[in-house]
Amino acid sequence: METFVKYFGEKPKLKNPVLIEGLPGFGQVGRLVAEHLVKELKGKKFAELYSPHFPPQVMINPGGTVDMITNNFFAITGKGKRDIIIVVGEAQAATITGQYEICTKILDVAQEFKVSDVITIGGYATGKLLKEPKVYGAGTSPALIKEFENYNVSFKSGEGEFRGGIVGASGLLVGLSQLRGMNAVCLMGETPGHPLLIDAKAAEAVIRVLSKHLKIEIQLGELDKRAKELEKFRVGLERMMRKMVKKEEETAEEGEKEEEEKTKYIG
Repeated sequence: METFVKYFGEKPKLKNPVLIEGLPGFGQVGRLVAEHLVKELKGKKFAELYSPHFPPQVMINPGGTVDMITNNFFAITGKGKRDIIIVVGEAQAATITGQYEICTKILDVAQEFKVSDVITIGGYATGKLLKEPKVYGAGTSPALIKEFENYNVSFKSGEGEFRGGIVGASGLLVGLSQLRGMNAVCLMGETPGHPLLIDAKAAEAVIRVLSKHLKIEIQLGELDKRAKELEKFRVGLERMMRKMVKKEEETAEEGEKEEEEKTKYIG
């Protein structure tokens, strides 16, 4: 199996679309933002991305049916001067090769719809829980940085300019977009970075920036509720992964015992 994109029915006709990516990461900020935009702005799913680089499992639905882990594409139309493509899903690639492969496929879809601007969403882990989290950013051009600074996005950390890197799809998509001649910016909501925290406050801060940039009114009332729903999903996924790891460890231990038994009868 190779990474591929499956479309549903006719492909949407979009007006000067911007692509917004929100996949799981620190504080689940990106995914929470993306799912909120889809629900509040009535996004319509038009494609799914499947990949062997996602975790080896399926998701069980309430009725007992199962779904593969995917990254999904939603189209939001008629809400502003520009249409929007949202990319959201249950997981990122589990390997370095997979990250490049999946991000390349996402940008292939973006280019097909003549996307010229890409916005990725993530969390900026600070180890602190704040009442009013900031939004930090990194972009591909000084002009883009200046534009988002008008929305109170900081492109400098507390100690000065950013150093280091942005791990995962949120960073890689920005770099690969630049290679294709697209403008790209990564918006990161300030979050403690604790693996058990689903940070609705950080997501809210990012949504306020997007609302100003896209010139679209985005209601925030359901954000906390969606954070709790996402928390239930995360706990279930984590529990399933722990069972898989435990089973693999038990299988490995049984194999070692069998080898030990065999050696007792040699010589």
